Amino acid sequence: MRKTASMDSAVVAAEDQVFSDIGGEVAILDLKGGTYYGLDAVGVRIWNLVQRPRKIVEVRDELLAEYEVDAKRCERDLLDFISALESEGLVEVTHP
Repeated sequence: MRKTASMDSAVVAAEDQVFSDIGGEVAILDLKGGTYYGLDAVGVRIWNLVQRPRKIVEVRDELLAEYEVDAKRCERDLLDFISALESEGLVEVTHP
């Protein structure tokens, strides 16, 4: 059973994909499955932040500094987004 990502988990973009910035959006190609994914502006910012291993709490702190958003909502939405990326194999999450 897979553990759920938490703020103490570390996250990094998986290696088996390529991505390109297309006018403020990012298109990701999963090389294993041949599936394309698109990210909006906030998704792009998160994607850029996880290009190197980071704790999810660090990503949250960056987002809170850059966007006007409630901290609880930011945390919840970020964990949901990271979990969705993980389920698609786009990021690797390391649990404490």
